[in-house]
Amino acid sequence: MRDVQGARRGDDGSGPANLRREIHGGIAIFLAVAYIVVVEPAVLSGAALGVSTGIPAGAAFTATCLAAAAACFIMGWIGRLPIAAAPYMGENFFFVTALIPAAAAAGYTEPWRAALAVTLLSGLLLLVVSATGLRTVLAHGIPATLIQAIRGGIGLFITFLGLKAAGVVVQNPGTWVGFTPHPASPDLWVTLAGLTATVALLARGRSIALLAGIGITFALGAAVQRILPDLAPALAQSAAVQSSATLKSLQLPTALASLPPSPRPLLMGLDWGALLDPRLYGGALVLFLMILFDATGTLLAVVASTGSAANPSAGANDPRFRRGLLADAWGSVLAPLFGTSSVGAYMESAVGARVGAQSGVAAMVVGFLFLLALPLAPLATSLGSYPPATAPALIVVGAWILAGVREIAWEEPTEAIPALAVVAGIPLTFSIAHGIALGFVLWPLMKLAAGRMREVHGVAWVLGALAGISLLAG
Repeated sequence: MRDVQGARRGDDGSGPANLRREIHGGIAIFLAVAYIVVVEPAVLSGAALGVSTGIPAGAAFTATCLAAAAACFIMGWIGRLPIAAAPYMGENFFFVTALIPAAAAAGYTEPWRAALAVTLLSGLLLLVVSATGLRTVLAHGIPATLIQAIRGGIGLFITFLGLKAAGVVVQNPGTWVGFTPHPASPDLWVTLAGLTATVALLARGRSIALLAGIGITFALGAAVQRILPDLAPALAQSAAVQSSATLKSLQLPTALASLPPSPRPLLMGLDWGALLDPRLYGGALVLFLMILFDATGTLLAVVASTGSAANPSAGANDPRFRRGLLADAWGSVLAPLFGTSSVGAYMESAVGARVGAQSGVAAMVVGFLFLLALPLAPLATSLGSYPPATAPALIVVGAWILAGVREIAWEEPTEAIPALAVVAGIPLTFSIAHGIALGFVLWPLMKLAAGRMREVHGVAWVLGALAGISLLAG
């Protein structure tokens, strides 16, 4: 009888032993996702891409921690799941490379504020479909091939940006892009060493691998920067060294901890008028579809990994999965109000199940740890301002996301051609929105040409038409 009661207590994370497992699981999950507090400010500020978006990196760090903490608390309270929610990798790049330029083209003087408004629109749409059950209809109506292709294209895009941050890929007037003319650049070798260390830690099952890889790469860069003046003048004064981020961008933090930067002007800093600008609605729709795919797939996988579903193959019917969808949607609504890009469930949360985490207590532990990270702003901002430091994390995350393409039926031409258009189109056009639109236009057309219209859901036709309009509009 005592064992049965203990098992029942384990269902909600109560009891001293189970509480310890939830805390340990929350710590493990946080260590697996904590790299986002370095990467997200670097992406939003543009430092990771070598541009300036107008968003202060310090404020972006605070907004990231606050939004992630709030989303984790909601996931723990409403979803009751051991899942961390934080700004999405992929959606953050879409924010910078698509939403901000679109707002700038529409004439906004501070386009990032309009981009936050678009992010809020997509979150509100996600909340509506999650609360009404339309989310399931949409998920079933969108071709699985395109969902995997979108993930693959975004993964390849993130990997490309990681290689660019490392200095491996540069602009080339003859071939558009090419290999760096400075292969002796310390940026390349520091990134290679950091990537090797990151992969070694991952192969050994270390949940802290990505965060540790960022720290190791930065430390190596700092060491190289220190010894550069002592090198032979021919090497120290070479173009490879003088043009490197290791020499020009790397700055040691002035302190390891301090009072966190004010979230102003990001907190409630969106352009409210942009909510009514139809010129931005196309971006809101694409972002909505992106977080719809990511969150639904991630929640299904992590719910199954926790063993919470009576029948994991039918995880969509698990009440905790449905609560997780609603919690995820609320997080997506709150994120732009804090001043960051869309948040959602992280696949890395599955590490919590390995140490026994089963309830929302673990998610709340993750949220608390995100708050504890706030005083570390000087360190995180310094790490993020050195592109080679974040490059290994981008390359690894890109590889993870890209892995979904193995589920595409490449031998079937009506599936392969639209999928390839997305996977190749996103990085080659440098536009997530245009790459996705290509796939949605081609998929129903290929099925129509093959005489297989029965395979095309009405949702796919509607999205195909909208995608075609967006391509014609540029």
